[in-house]
Amino acid sequence: MKTKCSIKLQLTQGPILDNVKECFREQVSRLELAEAIQFVQSSSTKSKIEYLSFSISIPQIDPLAVLEQHAQKNAFQYYWEKPIDKFSIVAAGSVERVESSGKNRFKNASLLGKELINKVHHITTLKHHLASVHLLGGFSFFDQNKSKDWRNFGAGSFTLPEWVIVRDGKFTVLTVTKKFCKSDSNKAIYASFLKTLDDLDQVCKADSYSTPLRKSHPKVTIPDSRSTEYQRWINSVENATDLIKSKAFKKIVLARDLRVQLPEPISDTYILNNLRNQYPDCYSFLIRQNEESSFIGCTPERLASFNKRNVLTEGLAGSISRGKTASEDAVLEHELLHSQKDLNEHAFVMDAIGENLQRYSELLEHPATPGIKKLSNVQHLYTPVRAKIKAGVSRTEVLAKLHPTPAVGGYPREKAMPFIKKLENFDRGWYAAPVGWINSKGEGEFVVAIRSGLIKKDEARFFAGCGIVEDSNPQKEWEETNLKFIPMLTALEYARK
Repeated sequence: MKTKCSIKLQLTQGPILDNVKECFREQVSRLELAEAIQFVQSSSTKSKIEYLSFSISIPQIDPLAVLEQHAQKNAFQYYWEKPIDKFSIVAAGSVERVESSGKNRFKNASLLGKELINKVHHITTLKHHLASVHLLGGFSFFDQNKSKDWRNFGAGSFTLPEWVIVRDGKFTVLTVTKKFCKSDSNKAIYASFLKTLDDLDQVCKADSYSTPLRKSHPKVTIPDSRSTEYQRWINSVENATDLIKSKAFKKIVLARDLRVQLPEPISDTYILNNLRNQYPDCYSFLIRQNEESSFIGCTPERLASFNKRNVLTEGLAGSISRGKTASEDAVLEHELLHSQKDLNEHAFVMDAIGENLQRYSELLEHPATPGIKKLSNVQHLYTPVRAKIKAGVSRTEVLAKLHPTPAVGGYPREKAMPFIKKLENFDRGWYAAPVGWINSKGEGEFVVAIRSGLIKKDEARFFAGCGIVEDSNPQKEWEETNLKFIPMLTALEYARK
């Protein structure tokens, strides 16, 4: 759509400005914004434009600190960071939210998302590819999501935030979006933008930050082999291996949940700070819909990232602990690379990726054999995959085909999936599901929300799973899930000290 107004946004020149509002006044004059408002109001009847958005460059910030200082826990909040890539997103406020459920939820989310983005008139002359409108959210593991614990998240939910800050290396861009009515005056709309900028100044200036004291609490313990949880797990794994032997499916992923009662509310950002520092090569994330709960995690597994027609995904399945010495670590790595059980589990994942992407891709590339991805407490068999999707294929089509991978669902998927609910004793909600972001330029990234937890005022609920194949040992699988609980439990202990 061509505009009749002249928008002259420039990158900040000279010394770094002290606050967000100064950046705004330096890069967007009141007259220029008024012209944009007038244009949108005059064209809204024909084009159904309902939102005005602008992007500016601002000084660098710590996204997690901004979220921590943002006091409005009763509204949408979002955080995403992969420290090793020097990339992060923080956002808050809900201008509009689109939701979908059922078997066609990926397709419907795509249609609703595109419709929403088309209602936004975005202005900027920043050349950076992330100076754009972003939708933030994800999906539940199953196509319906009605349980009490997850009722605020839905089966598919994406939010157009009031403001979003994206930090990419040394460049930081702020995008602010407002909804308006035709009856709103230019002065009122301008004042609304300034109010948001004032609020951002308070949470982006480190010299004004408050640092609340934390209280120490008893250490959390994991249920042992004498617990009812252990016996329930043993029964579930034995039932699964029996089903595999009867040819019902070849692999299924079973998970456990661990509930930790909190004597007082805990800060989810404290937990995330420990996770991002301990696991800089993983994706740390937070999604909050309201004050009831937040879904957080630090996952090593990328489901897919999109750039133009290129899709990057990966196979991540098969795991073993890290060694206490370099020699022990090398021995464990060798053991994993030659473990037939883990290689079979990894092969199921790679077969599924190939089957699901082949139809939609012009090109599909990956190494012939897996390598190793090492994390602080565990190492995984790992194979990167690159695909070039065919013209006309939507990104959500690709997501729908990739989710759930055999690393979190099973193989064959259609045969294994129905048994997950029968063998597990909890509702997965958004655990092990696609969580991420996408923007108006078609770029985006989604991860598999493992190593995650649901944080409430009086409870932290963590999740861990492992792949079950024909020769799986129930006790060893129990120990593997205990190993996978460690990152979240360690981070919780850090947050409570």
